[in-house]
Amino acid sequence: MRPLDGIRILDLSRLLPGPMCCWYLRGMGAEVVKLESPAGGDPMRHMPPLSTDGAGLWFHALNSGASSVALDLKSSDGLTAAKALIKSVDVVIEGFRPGVMARLGLDPADLIEEHPALIVVSITGYGQTGAWRHRPGHDLGYMGLSGMLSMNAGPGQVPQPLSAQVADVGGGALTGAMAVLGALLERERTGKGQWVDVSMTEGAMAFGLPWLAAAQFEGRSPNSAEHPLGGSLPQYRCYRCQDGQDITVAALEPKFLMDLCTRLGTAIPESAEAWEALFATRPAAQWLQILEGCCVAPALKMHEVVDHPLHREREAVKDTPYGFSVVPPVGSARQFLNEPAPQLGADTIRELARVGIDWEDSE
Repeated sequence: MRPLDGIRILDLSRLLPGPMCCWYLRGMGAEVVKLESPAGGDPMRHMPPLSTDGAGLWFHALNSGASSVALDLKSSDGLTAAKALIKSVDVVIEGFRPGVMARLGLDPADLIEEHPALIVVSITGYGQTGAWRHRPGHDLGYMGLSGMLSMNAGPGQVPQPLSAQVADVGGGALTGAMAVLGALLERERTGKGQWVDVSMTEGAMAFGLPWLAAAQFEGRSPNSAEHPLGGSLPQYRCYRCQDGQDITVAALEPKFLMDLCTRLGTAIPESAEAWEALFATRPAAQWLQILEGCCVAPALKMHEVVDHPLHREREAVKDTPYGFSVVPPVGSARQFLNEPAPQLGADTIRELARVGIDWEDSE
């Protein structure tokens, strides 16, 4: 058995944080029913790049193996059907702005009063309370407010957006999944569900806890030029090799650094320029062989990741009839999600029949 076998989740969220939270939980065996609007469904369905079936590749990656129910929550029939579905699940995950669920007739506090064992996880940018709760936002703003964005700028530089959505994934998806697991464990002990407030800004801020503590103690903020892990150390940065491929060097501890210098035949340079010239004399594969055991690894480009031997050996990536699948990395028995993402509303009749609603007659 997988850890979450038998757990049913109703996913009312869209785009990245909520669906990726569900992706992690599906990897541990949970069954996910995705509730979408009949008018186009999750916007990520239509975001390029598109697969051969016309659906967004991001949507396919995040929603593989889920079911899709299409309901108009602003209609009385749709709301009634949604409430019937809620009776059949253990967890509801939603990503609306605070107050929207209540306006739809699905106030989380009311749902838990009616179903005391229900767990509701609300993932928002700034949380359910506070003066910012109704403000719109995206990952860049959450990263800025958390202080994390400032760490990728040098002295006097303006921080630039990160290519990876750290607040969405770390602050939203991962923190949300952790919240679900904690709430399920608490329910095992008490029999009671709960409403969990997940702020992506606070989740991102938690990622920066050690740096926040240091900044408060020193009374100033570090920048990338002086931060030891921000590229200021020659022994902790990326280098381009003769063949145009990049490698990462992360020889922080003295034993690794001494070994690195011995194999390179140099002392630690005062700046990285000397090692930049040295690494440019050989292709990446040779350096990886020479420096094996010195905390050196390839800096893969995204299109190279799925074919790396380590990922294939550990079955972190597997081929499917629909391309490939990254296997969720958590759980004692990781679930290979090789099913396609659902067509919009494909499971509406089946899922509603499970809760006693003949949807064909209701339409």
